[in-house]
Amino acid sequence: MSALKQRFGLPLVLLALIGVLSLIERLPGGQPAHSAEWLRADDVSLRTVRLGRGDTTLVMLHGYGESLMAWRGIADRLGQRFRVVAVDLPGFGVSDKPAGPYTLDAMHRRLADFIARWTGGPVIVVGHSMGGEIAASLAMSEARVVAAVLVAPAGYELAELIDSLPPSVAGLAGAATPLVLPVHDPQWLREPEHRADYDPVLDSAYRNATRTVLEQFDFAALRDRFRTLGKPVLVVWGRQDPTIPFSIGEAVAAELPCATFVPIEGALHRPHQAQPDRVAAEIERFLSQPHECDRQRS
Repeated sequence: MSALKQRFGLPLVLLALIGVLSLIERLPGGQPAHSAEWLRADDVSLRTVRLGRGDTTLVMLHGYGESLMAWRGIADRLGQRFRVVAVDLPGFGVSDKPAGPYTLDAMHRRLADFIARWTGGPVIVVGHSMGGEIAASLAMSEARVVAAVLVAPAGYELAELIDSLPPSVAGLAGAATPLVLPVHDPQWLREPEHRADYDPVLDSAYRNATRTVLEQFDFAALRDRFRTLGKPVLVVWGRQDPTIPFSIGEAVAAELPCATFVPIEGALHRPHQAQPDRVAAEIERFLSQPHECDRQRS
């Protein structure tokens, strides 16, 4: 070590050690930080990861075609202050994939049952895109949900081009999403071998689910209801979002009686994945501040 220090200096030696430790973490024998569970929610079983500690629970709901892996970039940081629970929505990831229904009411019912069964104390729902619409719906009616974080949520409307595509065509993108955003990460999440080998792209039930969701789930169901969500809401939106344009984000924020609106410059539809540190910091800031929500929309 002394020879290395003399030749290269302490900073370079430290960088080398960090690189070695990083490599060790990626060796096959390394232990992942978390373990997956399959927890019952109404009529389905959902792949779940629970981490962190605290009196308040953040329940994280991903977008269409994705999985709980979408939250890896912010879950551990938020888990330092809160209890974090992330799930694969019904029909996606490694959760059950029933033939249906996949309406907003059905998804709401399942997630409300999940919250009642598996969480305690105050809950803050954190949702992206389709998951953001479900999160908003839960915040509107579930008493233990005290606030919401909505990242480019559906519920108002989608981009005109996407909204015009038939489900059979648009569903192809959802079916292929796991090729780009894998549902497994053995370095982060431990799973039983028979589950860890599951590939949704090869599963006809998954392909059917992605198509059926587009046929049954109304991605604009909350357009006239956002104004009834009187709890504190953080709205995060990528300025260059092509899926649900930024102008829709402004409209949603204007409808909410108690909203904090945060644009993310340079981000598309997944700012929590593109800029996880920024989004996590905004969530921490929002949850650390008191909110007065006396204003109601008529």
